[in-house]
Amino acid sequence: MIHRVRIENYKALRDVTLDLTPIHLLIGPNDSGKTSILEAIQALCRSVDYDLSQAFVGAWQGRELVWQEKPDATVALAASVGTWEYRLSCSFAPQGRLVRAAAEEATIGQRRLPGPVGLDSSLVCRVVRGETRTDKNDAEVAQQVHDALSGVHYYRWNPRFLALPTAPDASRRFRMDPSGFGLALCLDDILGYDRERFTALETRFREIFPQVKSIKLIAEPAYRSSEDHTQQVPALQKAHGKGIHFEFAGGGPLVRAEQASDGVLLVLAYLTLLHLPQPPRVILVEEPENGVHPRRLRDLLRILRELVGEQSRSQVIMTTHSPYVVDLFRPEEVSLCQRQPDGSVSVHRLSESPTVREQLSVFELGEIWTAEGDEALAESAAENAGGAGE
Repeated sequence: MIHRVRIENYKALRDVTLDLTPIHLLIGPNDSGKTSILEAIQALCRSVDYDLSQAFVGAWQGRELVWQEKPDATVALAASVGTWEYRLSCSFAPQGRLVRAAAEEATIGQRRLPGPVGLDSSLVCRVVRGETRTDKNDAEVAQQVHDALSGVHYYRWNPRFLALPTAPDASRRFRMDPSGFGLALCLDDILGYDRERFTALETRFREIFPQVKSIKLIAEPAYRSSEDHTQQVPALQKAHGKGIHFEFAGGGPLVRAEQASDGVLLVLAYLTLLHLPQPPRVILVEEPENGVHPRRLRDLLRILRELVGEQSRSQVIMTTHSPYVVDLFRPEEVSLCQRQPDGSVSVHRLSESPTVREQLSVFELGEIWTAEGDEALAESAAENAGGAGE
């Protein structure tokens, strides 16, 4: 699990350090850096598998991702995992999608992995892909970093894409697009790989939706998408595959996923991720409350906690604007993002706020956040942190 990340010069994240928990929540006003934090974590994790120009996803050119587009600034991303640290600095060319490693270092006990600079991929990535020779020590360090960070999934769920039938595609096995397209294929992969795992997923789903008797995957006209959208723009083509259908306990015809509620599809998507044969190391999700009833949110977060605790592999980091979601977290699991006068972002755990600690025995965490407001809680946490450091 990633215990701490430090992000420097990425968009408005001038210098942000964030302590993480197995399930962690980012809150704050619009344009306060929550999404940027998820993007930076995604880029660091993807850098161990992809060239740097592909690690940073989305539509960007030149130095648009660099703090104030400063020509001499490098984007630095660092993670602490257990007792070791990994840091990667990247320089962006003035034009195009060109990124080079400016510095790279991994420290695991007494072993260090200093990476050469100026290349378009990290040393960890090149070692794991077999593109460069190195000694046994460096190879072991690179593999350990790769194993801890590889397998990030970033989602902005769109129920419309979650519902679409999906064509078979061996190159994207057990994988959905950021939009959620590919859910049907993921479910079919799980069913074909391990029927007992699929049954466990179905059982957990029925705990939330007892009116559903079973989940069926039925052959029908479907869609196909490319394996990886670096710029996150879905491009679908018609093909033949399978779609999701629900059988209800009361009988009647099967209900196609396109006719199911958004909440049903979103809950199914979360459960699918955490029942994969190798669940993602890091799951990044924007606004999980969209399309889900507050009561269902409670059920969903309960199951997420149970599953993360059971398999101890995945870490979930979310953003939200919903006090109902905040109510389901402990103060140390919630970080508040706030814009500073110079445009940079500061981040504080709610557990650092005396205001939160004083009121938590009376009010829910989401109620405190709503009543006090972002600015007051951020100031409270900052003042307390400053006093503790004196």
